Amino acid sequence: MAAISRSLGQSVKKLLNTHNGIITSCQQRFLNLQEYQSKKLMQDHKITVQRFCVVDNLKEANDIAKNFKADEYVIKAQILAGGRGKGVFDTGFKGGVKLTKNPDEVANYIEKMLGNKLTTKQTPPGGVKVKKVMVAQALDISRETYFAILLDRATAGPILVGSPEGGMDIEQVAEDSPEKIFREPIDIEVGCTREIAERMAKNLNFEGQKLVDCADQIEKLYNFFIKVDATQVEINPLGETPQGQVVCFDAKINFDDNAAFRQKEIFALDDNSETDPREVEAQKYELNYVGMDGNIGCLVNGAGLAMATMDIIKHHGGEPANFLDCGGGVTEGQVLQAFKLLTADPRVEAILVNVFGGIVDCAVIANGIVKACKNIDLKIPVVVRLEGTNVDNAKALLEQSGLSLITASDFGDAAVKAVAALN
Repeated sequence: MAAISRSLGQSVKKLLNTHNGIITSCQQRFLNLQEYQSKKLMQDHKITVQRFCVVDNLKEANDIAKNFKADEYVIKAQILAGGRGKGVFDTGFKGGVKLTKNPDEVANYIEKMLGNKLTTKQTPPGGVKVKKVMVAQALDISRETYFAILLDRATAGPILVGSPEGGMDIEQVAEDSPEKIFREPIDIEVGCTREIAERMAKNLNFEGQKLVDCADQIEKLYNFFIKVDATQVEINPLGETPQGQVVCFDAKINFDDNAAFRQKEIFALDDNSETDPREVEAQKYELNYVGMDGNIGCLVNGAGLAMATMDIIKHHGGEPANFLDCGGGVTEGQVLQAFKLLTADPRVEAILVNVFGGIVDCAVIANGIVKACKNIDLKIPVVVRLEGTNVDNAKALLEQSGLSLITASDFGDAAVKAVAALN
């Protein structure tokens, strides 16, 4: 079961743009949960997943053979990255996912994973330290299907998407065999009825008791989707075992960050151990920050303007050090925290503030800049371009501040001056 990721799953992302636009894209989400956490959430909602346990020390590892019985075990390193099975540890041990029928081998595999750094195609070059290992009951899969619940703007509600062709890239199925993709829009007031659940189960080619069991899982998954304020629940594969059991083998789950206030227990699980500490700090102040490799720090309001600012810096021969969007409702306090974030990066040699005041008052930004520069005794050059609401008042505040700020008349002028300030 894949870890809950920062962005929409690649397969769903492509699928959303398929089928005559019947589904439209969703915004990015930021909650990171480990695989075992997502399994636990589903298990708590009576959804059928493999039995599992989680180990974070060698003593627990040695107790596995006594406390967790299975015909076959799958041992999986818990990090927020895909490709773990083909990953390599810093010790030279290969594979963050192992299968064994021998209980005595389980502890050995855990010992080789815990505390060591695992590198995959999706991790930073130095790898990620494994702090927990999940041991689960390994089950054979006789048939794989695909099932997802998404939010559909076209119908203003949830939609079920399924295909009997699971366990593979669903976007490839959509491209090659669109007739094998089935969709069931849901009336949010009515919910997922038994009739809809059974129709989807039938389209997934389940029969007899397995059709009944699959419909049960679909209903429970929908109830889970609604209860936890999810924006996506993708099960790939939703499979059946040779014994006829219907199991959710793998899942990607995205949550609505706007519902954090009523999903406090879930959002409290957010695993930031693998996230840039500056990004974590930025989120505390409702700032969007992504560190980069350049030396010009950027403070901008609006994601589009932030992207354009980075582009024009590069156009004039500079390199942006970050993406920092302070949003349309930025306060003086947020400007101060933004400056602290920018100056925490030792590579930053100049700061470019590029603000177009629409909702935000430019004077608020100006006051924030002045207080920030004085509060942290800033030693690097600051280039400021302000335009929009109350801009004349804002410019006067900057001029009267007594600070050596570099003001710019327009977008291009700001980028030229920021690059020149490095010299």
